[in-house]
Amino acid sequence: MTETAYAARTNNAFVLTETVTVAELMHQGATHEDIRQRVLVEDLFQMRSQVSRERALQTILKRLHQVPEAYIKLIATGNPDTRRLTILFLILREHRLLRELIAEVLLDKLKGYDYVVTLPELRTFFEGKRDQNSTVAAWSNSTYKKAASNTVLVLVNAGLLQLTSPRGNYQIRAVPVPSPLRQQLLADGLGHYLTLMLDV
Repeated sequence: MTETAYAARTNNAFVLTETVTVAELMHQGATHEDIRQRVLVEDLFQMRSQVSRERALQTILKRLHQVPEAYIKLIATGNPDTRRLTILFLILREHRLLRELIAEVLLDKLKGYDYVVTLPELRTFFEGKRDQNSTVAAWSNSTYKKAASNTVLVLVNAGLLQLTSPRGNYQIRAVPVPSPLRQQLLADGLGHYLTLMLDV
């Protein structure tokens, strides 16, 4: 896997329903211009502010850009788990911090049959990255905090982490990857992503 640079992802982490909407339109043959028109002018996303619509659409189009049609189809027509985990796969491809959080914290815990991640463990992971990497170290405090909380939020939205009560800790949920997505990843030589999706 080629190592992408760290990027501060501070908003629009998952946008599940909006991504499904755009994937459905793409699957039906809509052009980017059609999609842009429907989202920005007709308010297809049901977001009040134009800025929010623009930002969400930009995130989604970038995420779905040059993605093989098979994955667009999985998001457009799959069941809820297939949709959610296909979006997670697309985010994993571009999100180095997320890949490392899964590999260095979640998978490590699962090896020891430990299914709880604590806030101090998450803090230690993110602070470690800050100490080790000049890109992360250069982020402002607010960017660093947003990027850290959004990285964790991706895992919550994907269903791999669940907040426990009292709030603060997270339960790790290792869910099998649905068969259509699993087969597609294996066919494309991308089986290593199954591990990052906790299909271990």
